[in-house]
Amino acid sequence: MNKQKSTITLIALSFAFTSCLTSTKDYTPADAHSHNDYKNSIPFYRAYDAGFGSIEADVFAVNGQLLVAHSEDEITPKRSLKGMYLDPLIEKFKRDTTRKLRLLIEIKKDYTITLPLVIEELKPLSQYLNYPGHAGRLSIVMTGAVPPGAVMLNYPAWLNFDVDHIGGFTPQQLTKVGLISVPFSRFSKWDGARDISQPDVDRLTAMIDSAHAIGKKVRFWETPDNPACWKELIRLHADVIGTDRINELAIYLDKKAYLE
Repeated sequence: MNKQKSTITLIALSFAFTSCLTSTKDYTPADAHSHNDYKNSIPFYRAYDAGFGSIEADVFAVNGQLLVAHSEDEITPKRSLKGMYLDPLIEKFKRDTTRKLRLLIEIKKDYTITLPLVIEELKPLSQYLNYPGHAGRLSIVMTGAVPPGAVMLNYPAWLNFDVDHIGGFTPQQLTKVGLISVPFSRFSKWDGARDISQPDVDRLTAMIDSAHAIGKKVRFWETPDNPACWKELIRLHADVIGTDRINELAIYLDKKAYLE
């Protein structure tokens, strides 16, 4: 009898150990986000070819078109959303028939002017757009100067929004929330150079759990952009790992270095 109990105990411990090993989601570059992608030397292509599942571009509405820039003094007609992202995306999706992507478009000024242009410029990609009843491969999420929750409902089903809070939305309004993005500094001052404190972990975990409880993915921005922080975010089950270091994060995720 004692031998039988010992065997059962060993099996239970083995199962628990295995569960711990498998509790971490299998993260890949598809879980990575290219923050301010247009600032790197090869916009769109570097992140896309590295397998990133999320790419970000900031836009200004200028003379009836969307131009990509971080600030107004950087605006140039040569850097349009269509030329830098939408046209290349069409060509890639024609060849990569199973590839999925989230395009995060940041509204820099006045959503009432910007969003109609987004709707117009995305028309050539309509067959790829993801929305209820149409499992497309391209998810469009607007961030930055987004409209309030009640106004979000006025836009097409495929046009979702990134918000920095959870409260204050009706269930219907929440259907328009495509991502929750919050500043890392709201929860932690950790610089990624030493062990993160338990209170910081608790605050980050509470944020992640709150987002997951309403079925939403969460991204932290302005995090320490290094392997220590990438590993911690993965350990805490953050859904989207943002970076300005595209190649380094892609290699890190491909090698499963977060398991070391």
